[in-house]
Amino acid sequence: MVPFDLHTHCTLSFDGRSTASEMVQTAVSLGMGYHALTDHVDLGGHADPEFDLEATVNGARETIPALQREYAGRLCLLYGVELGQPCHEPEKAEFLLSENMYDFVVGSVHNIRGHDDFYFLDYREHDPVKLLDAYFEELLETAEWGKFDILAHITYPLRYIAGEYGIDVDMNRYSGILDETFRALIRNGCGIEINTSGLRQKLGRTMPELPAVKRYRELGGELLTIGSDAHCTSDLGKGIAQGIETAKKAGFTQIAVFRKRKPTFIKI
Repeated sequence: MVPFDLHTHCTLSFDGRSTASEMVQTAVSLGMGYHALTDHVDLGGHADPEFDLEATVNGARETIPALQREYAGRLCLLYGVELGQPCHEPEKAEFLLSENMYDFVVGSVHNIRGHDDFYFLDYREHDPVKLLDAYFEELLETAEWGKFDILAHITYPLRYIAGEYGIDVDMNRYSGILDETFRALIRNGCGIEINTSGLRQKLGRTMPELPAVKRYRELGGELLTIGSDAHCTSDLGKGIAQGIETAKKAGFTQIAVFRKRKPTFIKI
């Protein structure tokens, strides 16, 4: 039994491998009470030339509300979106949010200005420290913009820098700017997530890890979600139990679930 999964993708995302219907059916079979489909809407350019932002947005608008009606009473399906790099095109980001009745908006940074997604970079040719310095600056900028609900996978580049390339990173270098980021999120009524995808990947840990989640809590953070970042049914719900344990160790007794952009809380 998996109680929830609040960050998932289907074939409405450019990299999804299971349909929305397949994801929802699997969520029901896992006994979930809450499931958020948060498909990618990446701004500021996209590495895939076939990515069609309008088709993604319109597809979700047609598909997810229909599934909400179909599964009402069996599952609380949340109509979400993962809004990547909103500060690269803030006017477009605000337009998208004004035109769609999302339950839940996840903000994220997958690439910094002038570079591809961290997934595509060769860290033998790029200085990881310089890239991370720029990443955390853009993460702070995103937190200060603050027109989303939860900031996703805060240490995303480590999935590739540490996980795929085995490069050690001293995260103490970023403790100050992370504090600034957490304070900005709290001021703007936003939260963070424990992203469990790293547990099933070479990284081998959540994004972020316990010390950062604990620090967010110490600074007064109250809004926390947990998501697998699954892109197919076989990954749905993976790591959620470990994410819950991390949340508890950080001092949380509940997680947030957003409906119509308003949080309610469920005990963990």
